[in-house]
Amino acid sequence: MTDTVVVIYSGGMDSYTLLHLARERGHQVHALSFNYGQRHVRELECARSVCESLGIPHKVIDIRAMSEVMAGSSLTSDLDVPEGHYEEDSMKATVVPNRNMILLSLATGYAVTAGAGAVWYGAHGGDHAIYPDCRPEFVEKMDAVCRVANYEPVAIEAPFMAMDKGQILSEGLRLGLDYSQTWTCYNGREQACGRCGSCVERLEAFAANGVDDPLDYEDAS
Repeated sequence: MTDTVVVIYSGGMDSYTLLHLARERGHQVHALSFNYGQRHVRELECARSVCESLGIPHKVIDIRAMSEVMAGSSLTSDLDVPEGHYEEDSMKATVVPNRNMILLSLATGYAVTAGAGAVWYGAHGGDHAIYPDCRPEFVEKMDAVCRVANYEPVAIEAPFMAMDKGQILSEGLRLGLDYSQTWTCYNGREQACGRCGSCVERLEAFAANGVDDPLDYEDAS
């Protein structure tokens, strides 16, 4: 299998860690980001900046035309973003219909084009409660399908599947990563809100590792 991998890179802390893990393991990395009509592009700006600094090939694919068939999520509409922890039922409002199947399918096509043997994405254990397309059974089925969908088999891999966000951060700290180069908040304001599910989980991860988050938060006291 080729040493080239496509990393789905949102610009958030999980995919940022994944990108660097792939490089540490000796892979040639092609980063792929998507504008699917999310509330803001702060993460995409972070992704672009990081890839430029590392000299990594990076494509940003605009699929906003698909918004009509990926509607109903607070991340892609005017619905209020729920606050709290991901295990709370209210977080189902952040589910974008079939997002990862669509993104992984497009990334698999790019992998064939780029001569990559695998697509990596940052699904992790903390996502399982709310997001069906981040669960082990989904990854297993997508992997099976993408291995037979083209003449060239492409593996779907989620290296963080058995890890929570605190463990992912621990891996990134081992790699010496600078998390000021990431954006996690569902809101795209000047500072992270500190209250949405994504912020809450991020702050818990930093607390679990005994380090301060380098981002500024609106509710900091």
